[in-house]
Amino acid sequence: MKSENLSKILKSRGFKNIELDSIIETKHILKRSGGNFRQYLFSFYDQNNTEYSLRSDLSIASVLKLIKDKTQNKIKWSYSGEVYRKQNNNKSPIIKQTGYEIFNSKNKEKDDYEIIKTSLDIFKKSKFKRCELSISNIEIFNLLVNKLTSLPLRWREKIQRHFSREIYFEQLLRKLSDNKDINPKAVEQDKALAEKLRKKDLTKNYSGRSLKEILERFDLKNYQDPRNISNKESVKIIRDYLKISCPIEKAPKILNNFFKKNNLNIFISDDYFPIKKNNIKNIRVIFNPNINRELSYYTGMTFNIKVNFNNKKEVFLSGGRFDNLIKDLGNKKNLNAVGAAINRNII
Repeated sequence: MKSENLSKILKSRGFKNIELDSIIETKHILKRSGGNFRQYLFSFYDQNNTEYSLRSDLSIASVLKLIKDKTQNKIKWSYSGEVYRKQNNNKSPIIKQTGYEIFNSKNKEKDDYEIIKTSLDIFKKSKFKRCELSISNIEIFNLLVNKLTSLPLRWREKIQRHFSREIYFEQLLRKLSDNKDINPKAVEQDKALAEKLRKKDLTKNYSGRSLKEILERFDLKNYQDPRNISNKESVKIIRDYLKISCPIEKAPKILNNFFKKNNLNIFISDDYFPIKKNNIKNIRVIFNPNINRELSYYTGMTFNIKVNFNNKKEVFLSGGRFDNLIKDLGNKKNLNAVGAAINRNII
């Protein structure tokens, strides 16, 4: 698809084209993506010892511009450019993207649909004839985990926080399944040591934390919110949920049956997802809770469009809702946000 044709589609739907900074303070990228994302960055320090990175995607640059402009009204922006990420394979570190976003609207459902509808219109004008549209919502996963009250609260929070780190996430589930990382003898020794430490100066610092803070954390883990039994059943529920893949039209019923079977008080209405039909001409629509997991900032609906490219399924376009990111990056209050980005390397 030619750039001018893509620009024409976005302009016709009210998206204003903007220019974005190429270099961003690294701390902003890590706030958005987590410390594990550092390995992919091209970064450097200036004369003031401030670390900067070449932008690793365009959405964070867009949000920083929004904050700088102090825009409070509903706006629709689009932008194009290159992003830079170190790759673990032979792929180029330069990725060409076009993004489009809606900020600060009052109707999330309407804007979720508009972003997906715009994405499908772009696909229909591309060289590809067929695609698979996968839709999910991070709210369902977070709600499911919160309902697993046999898990300690701090572990429920940890599972949600690290959902985007698939390898570490799997390690957490394994720990909960067998508790092999807990040595009962060592725990009792640590409890005895803690009692001795309570008699010392609680304001003294060790590695940046006071003894009082260390003991409070110890008490949380061992007395207030302990992990002392196997949580195999809860882990199985999480794993089984992540295996669900079905036509979007059947998703509410299949999910509700799953929640009922596992005694979880969760209900998904028939109109919950922005798209409700299994098939739109040459487009297969499915529910898949495993999509877009590598990005940690999504708060609601997520989706991607996959196409056959060089005999492989490749992501043509992906996006979702990220309502917390704007405040996380320094804005005084949250502003609703939803958007998507096109992988122009394959169009």
